[in-house]
Amino acid sequence: AASGVSASKLNRPSQGTSPSRFRHGSMLLLSILCALVFAVDTNTIQSGLNLISSELALYTQGSTLIAEVLLCFGIFVVAITSTRKPSAPRIPEAIKPSAAALKGSGNSNNNNNNSHNSSNTNSVKTADFCSADKSRGKRPSNVPSATGPPLGTRSNPLLTKCNAAIDAAARQGDVAMAKELFLKLEEAGGQPEAMTYNLVLRACAKAGDSQTAHQWFQRMESRGLRPTLCTYNTLLDACAKADKVEDCEEILAKMHSQKVEANVISYATAIYARARRGDVEKAEAWLDEMTKAGVEPDAISFNSLIHAHSVRGNVDGAERWLEEMRKRKLETSVASYTAVVDACAKSGTVERAERWIESMLAENVRPNVVTFSAMIDACAKAGNVARAEYWLGRMIAEGIQPNAHSFCTLVNACAKAGDRTGAEAAERWLDCSEKAGVASDVVIYSSVIDACGKAGDAERAFRVYRRMQANGIKPHIVAFAALARPYAYRGDWIKVESIASDMDAQGVQPNEYFVYAQLLAYAVARPRQPARAEELIRRAVGQKVVIN
Repeated sequence: AASGVSASKLNRPSQGTSPSRFRHGSMLLLSILCALVFAVDTNTIQSGLNLISSELALYTQGSTLIAEVLLCFGIFVVAITSTRKPSAPRIPEAIKPSAAALKGSGNSNNNNNNSHNSSNTNSVKTADFCSADKSRGKRPSNVPSATGPPLGTRSNPLLTKCNAAIDAAARQGDVAMAKELFLKLEEAGGQPEAMTYNLVLRACAKAGDSQTAHQWFQRMESRGLRPTLCTYNTLLDACAKADKVEDCEEILAKMHSQKVEANVISYATAIYARARRGDVEKAEAWLDEMTKAGVEPDAISFNSLIHAHSVRGNVDGAERWLEEMRKRKLETSVASYTAVVDACAKSGTVERAERWIESMLAENVRPNVVTFSAMIDACAKAGNVARAEYWLGRMIAEGIQPNAHSFCTLVNACAKAGDRTGAEAAERWLDCSEKAGVASDVVIYSSVIDACGKAGDAERAFRVYRRMQANGIKPHIVAFAALARPYAYRGDWIKVESIASDMDAQGVQPNEYFVYAQLLAYAVARPRQPARAEELIRRAVGQKVVIN
């Protein structure tokens, strides 16, 4: 319009307009079309410029033509600069996740439950650590991803791809890979968001690396990003798994000071951190804090309290919290019952443990290998070999494959008998474990050697030791100490020294128990061996062995 060219003249030739003039208008329309095409496809810029050049070559007459050419070129440039879509950033190959990694993280919005593990009971599972449900502790029916919202947006494919790759590393607990991917994102010009930091924290939590988790948390704050509830819950998880109880409580205090409202997962993690130490009083105190804050405790919170009493072997306390779960109509799981059975095992109350297993079966809660192993352990601590064997048979009848711990607890029951019958039974169960394919465990052989040693059956113990070596299993110091003990009581110091030589050749350092067995051999021998005993003590002190 500024050039005085009307729209009607550009659309169609008026009467009296020359064919040359019409062609000039056609040139203008073609130039605009090229500009619009360029706004979609950057590869056509050269074609557009070539078109203008060819038109100029054909129509080089008259000042009016020059004005129109300038107008065409101006429209062309404006179209380029104002409508061209920005090209997507190039995604560096180094941070592109593999197909396997993307497959592993593709379902991240549905499968992100975290779990706390216990050595004696089922893992005490927690729900999504990043659930920020506003209903004060009530779990949403559709639990979000452990990293919060989806892993990026279509407008930033670089960040999306990198978050997916870090998520895959986090699922494996690969802290080094998560860090490397994060740094490559920054090198490529990407801007990490809160979720990106949360994913790296999740890798640290999976690995139980609370120190590195704290460093990433501090880095996030230093970059001006505000930690979310997901961030705090993931950091809590890392500290709980690393047994950093005090750190967990400091994090909760910081959440309060920063006006970040703790949810059921936050409190359940604090309860669990205290529970795994058997700190019943403080675990229950956190449950009180949770209730005062208006957050309704869930099954996970109560399972942690049952576990706390289980660690202490307090059957009454474990049973009390299980009954409380029932009263609140919360779902009691195999983990709930197993923790109670484990408490019974620690206190050696076989009848109560058996009653709880029958109760869970009546409620259609199927025991697992951990439950049955805890039941066998209860029998072992009571020295009741017959019942221990019964429950192993019951486990197999239920279609559950015994593991190394199952056989170890049974062998320990045999060892408690302290006689030749117990030693024979222990070796028999070693045969069964080998047939079941779970005997490739040094603890099973050590337990059998210990059972033979307590029965004074040195020859059987040495036979099991040779069998252990033949199966390619390297004995540890516990096995050597158990092997030396029956010979020591005989005063057979020559055999004990031979065992010590084997131990030294395999690179196993003595401990105070082995030193005691060897000293005992010198003391019981006839004649006694005081010079060898003194030399042994000097050598043990030089090797930093604790002298008790």
